[in-house]
Amino acid sequence: MIKPTYSRFWVRFILFFISIRMKLHFREMVFDGNFTDNGKSVLLISNHFSWWDGFIQSVLNRRVFGRKMYFMMLEEELRKRLFLRKAGAFSVARGTRGIVDSLQFSVDLLGKSENLLLLFPQGEIQSMHIQQFRFEKGLDFILKRMGENGQVVFNVNLVDYFSFKKPVLNIYFENYTSPGGYVFEMLADDFQLFYEKCRAKQVQQ
Repeated sequence: MIKPTYSRFWVRFILFFISIRMKLHFREMVFDGNFTDNGKSVLLISNHFSWWDGFIQSVLNRRVFGRKMYFMMLEEELRKRLFLRKAGAFSVARGTRGIVDSLQFSVDLLGKSENLLLLFPQGEIQSMHIQQFRFEKGLDFILKRMGENGQVVFNVNLVDYFSFKKPVLNIYFENYTSPGGYVFEMLADDFQLFYEKCRAKQVQQ
């Protein structure tokens, strides 16, 4: 497992750089949601639809959550971009025993209130127009061991061009609560419902 070497200076530099890139690429970024901070760490669950993923959530974190953001990457991809370790990236190697180490590291991160863990439970980039999400089981491992240490937030990002050269990026987010505790199957179903609600909002624009 490749662990992160978090650097606040490096994170600020990346945010400055990517903010400029995003302003050039997107006509507008619209933040649509509410977040009630209970002082715990944040497990941010997002759809994975583009190259911009990770950067979008970094901007969202700076604007809304204000935490140290960490995120999981496939080991072969992180080895190609080791500089991302300074921005909070750590690796997971599918099909190996090391995956347990990566998942347990995720749980440990969520044990500290100043942290945010970004997860793309689809496990790969997929079209934002998919009808049904299929979540990888690693999320189940994290949810069972996270307990009451963290709070879950859903995030869905969608774009539309309409008659403009540049698209509008809509960043939807909301707290997710489950009175009986976080259950993998129920959470996956509720994320699906949130995604459909976001798509309905998108169509109404």
